[in-house]
Amino acid sequence: MVVLALALLLSAGTSTAHRMLIGYQIKEVQLNTIYDDGTPAQGAEIEVYKDGELYAEGVADSKGTFIFEPKRGDKIEDMTFVSSSVGHRAELSLSQEGDDATSEEIPLPMKAAAGLGYLLGIAGISMLYVSRKGR
Repeated sequence: MVVLALALLLSAGTSTAHRMLIGYQIKEVQLNTIYDDGTPAQGAEIEVYKDGELYAEGVADSKGTFIFEPKRGDKIEDMTFVSSSVGHRAELSLSQEGDDATSEEIPLPMKAAAGLGYLLGIAGISMLYVSRKGR
């Protein structure tokens, strides 16, 4: 019975007959700069770097906002954003390096098999405990 249930769980696949895909395109990037007390950093100088070179620069408006349009095909994940104003400095990097291995999700059949193995292990340990207690 358990083998049959395990075989059914592991053989279940996903249907891709009408799979939906989604993509994105970033037309503009809005950076918001604030101080630690929540007030906007108006007039802060904003610099955007890509591969260590200055990519864009500007000044934050009265709400601490700076908007720029990246060139087509450029990824914002490869950029570093620097905000500076009167002795204050903040840096933000959206780099995705090294995250590939940790962001990979375990497939559903593997999760089901692991859960079933966990439950069977607990059942086995409890059976062993009961049989030894009866002696």
